Amino acid sequence: MKIKIKQYHSKFRLTFFENYYVLRKRFLKLWDRFVEKGHEKMTVMFIPHNERKIFNFQISKFTISFFLLLFLVVLVTSSYAVIRHTAVKREEQRLLLTYEDIRSHLLRFEKLTNSVSELVEEIKPDVEELYELTAGPEEVDQIWDLDEMDKKDYEELRKLQNILPDEIFTIKKLQKDIICTTNTIKTVKNFVDVRSKVVRDTPSIVPNPGHITSLFGWRRSPFGHGRDFHSGIDIAAPPGTEIRATAPGTILSAGWSGGYGWMIRVQHKYGFESVYGHCQRVNVSPGQNIKKGEVVGFVGQTGNATGNHCHYEIRLGNIPINPYPYMSRIW
Repeated sequence: MKIKIKQYHSKFRLTFFENYYVLRKRFLKLWDRFVEKGHEKMTVMFIPHNERKIFNFQISKFTISFFLLLFLVVLVTSSYAVIRHTAVKREEQRLLLTYEDIRSHLLRFEKLTNSVSELVEEIKPDVEELYELTAGPEEVDQIWDLDEMDKKDYEELRKLQNILPDEIFTIKKLQKDIICTTNTIKTVKNFVDVRSKVVRDTPSIVPNPGHITSLFGWRRSPFGHGRDFHSGIDIAAPPGTEIRATAPGTILSAGWSGGYGWMIRVQHKYGFESVYGHCQRVNVSPGQNIKKGEVVGFVGQTGNATGNHCHYEIRLGNIPINPYPYMSRIW
């Protein structure tokens, strides 16, 4: 087996070297022919019109090929350089147009930024006033304070002040003011929501249409007996005018009550009570739950009354208070 392998190996080497020497001999022969052809001389003659003196010289084919190749290289390189130069000029023009466009946008952006900044400065007093209504005057100065995170960001930007445009700092300040304004508005909204809930559940409307004939407090007695304390407000109206509950609640009493005539008492949330006196007749019964604006009785002249009107009282902790501030929906 080993003898056969050696025989094949020797045969392969012999065939390989034979082919190699044959190919090498052919290549050298072709190379010699190429060199011989390249060294052939060509005569170049310049003959003037007067033919007195003829200029000629000899040049090899190799030299001619070299100069042709050099000419092609120069031609291709020059063409590439011209094409690149044209592309660069075109890109330069495009960048110049882009720069002009960006510059115009920056100017417009700067104008808009200044406008927004002026608007924010204008609304700051209103925001402070709103916040003062909810949180009190002591905390107004804290509205525009930066928190720790914002302070760090602002200090980082300040380190780049010589690099960054001024608009960046203006935008940062606007962002801070807008965030503070948003937080203040949220605080005010929460306050208004709570206040609205209180308003919905406490007396806040006029019980009946008409005109006020007597206010809360000390007054000259309508019966001619000096001065007396009036514990409510009298609202004159034609007999039979509807009297509506000024807040949701529960009827405590609905019936005759001496000088009040036909009277209705309603219990509301937060310790409030409302009283409607001198009614022509009542439209509810004790223990009944009613809604704000629901008809509870009708204007009349029962009890100690000098004319058709509704005697309207508000009591807090069973103590009469002035109903006038509570006779508006926006209270």
